Amino acid sequence: MNSILSGIRVLDLSRHISGPHGASLLADLGAEVIRVERPGGEEDRYMGLQGPSGDGFMFLNQARNKKAITLNLMAGGEALALFLELVKRSDVLIHNFSTGAVEQMGISYERLRAVNKALVYAEITGFGSRGPYARRLGFDQIAQAMSGAMHLTGFPDTPPQRSEVRYVDFAAGAYAALGIVSALYRRRLTAEGQKVETNLLQTAVVLNAMAVSEYEATGKKRSRIGNRSWYTGPSDLYRSRDGKWVYISLVTKGLFRRFCKLIEREDLAERPDLETDYQRFKKRDEIDVFVKNWVAERDASVCEKELQKARLPCGIVNDVDEVASDPQVAFSSALVDVKLSGGEELKLAGIPVGLSENPGTVTAPPPATGEHNREIYCGLLGVGDEELSKLIENGII
Repeated sequence: MNSILSGIRVLDLSRHISGPHGASLLADLGAEVIRVERPGGEEDRYMGLQGPSGDGFMFLNQARNKKAITLNLMAGGEALALFLELVKRSDVLIHNFSTGAVEQMGISYERLRAVNKALVYAEITGFGSRGPYARRLGFDQIAQAMSGAMHLTGFPDTPPQRSEVRYVDFAAGAYAALGIVSALYRRRLTAEGQKVETNLLQTAVVLNAMAVSEYEATGKKRSRIGNRSWYTGPSDLYRSRDGKWVYISLVTKGLFRRFCKLIEREDLAERPDLETDYQRFKKRDEIDVFVKNWVAERDASVCEKELQKARLPCGIVNDVDEVASDPQVAFSSALVDVKLSGGEELKLAGIPVGLSENPGTVTAPPPATGEHNREIYCGLLGVGDEELSKLIENGII
């Protein structure tokens, strides 16, 4: 069975999370993704705790199914000439460099389109390539802050807080991948590529648009309310008898009625002042007590069992050492065991998108620095062994 993106070659110049995540989605679906990094490897390869291969887990979780070559793009000249040859033979390029870095390396969309009119050129920046912030540098945390999302995260008596999960990076990468496959689809009709742009601030604002729209239309601002959900209820985190935490979300009238029946307080479901989600939200301090007390009288596993039997959405808060052993996580292959080239086995991110006819698979471990230099430079570009040795000696690759 052919992978759905089989035959598509992607040059992945991106670093850290956003671009590497977008490129990994393409690799999972069968594209040949070639990570291009400086000789010795990029800094993001070694950030944080390192696995047995010496690579950090941020890199390892975004590099499955990819190939890796080295190329010193900052050297210009011969390095740039090699890169342009790669561009001629590729379908997609993805990067998350700043605007200034792109100009310095000479790899702008206009420059590369001149050598490959069919190239889909994907760019992820902090703030976009145009506008008053175009020259600013940015990361996920900066976008969380500027989007207003951080102001809404935390408790009323705490400072604004960021999410530890870098959701802006991951979403920007996923949006870039969506843009890429859309541009590839259009290319089938026109034979021409195009530029695909996403940026972290725009992504973060889109994700937080509901709160911003509410304020722009009504003048009402959301505030930090901890783990509660706005405008619905009860929906919060509750502590169980055995000291664990259980999240219960009783969104919609039907779910609230079921819970009232479960705790034998059906009178609450009949109250006209608790008819809608918004009414229950406004009276959350009153009705949350019933949920809080019910959970506090039971162990978390008992709460979960009774809530599931009543068809009510809930989840026990897992620590990171409990996630991999969760039966649904194991069943869904959200995490997969990947054997590295050295023989060590690691549990890494699985494939998040399922296709019934062309499912993605993890076919190759994260590559070592420059692991595929010979395959790409000699096999694809026709560089001879002697020339390859000189390129290495001169610090080009």
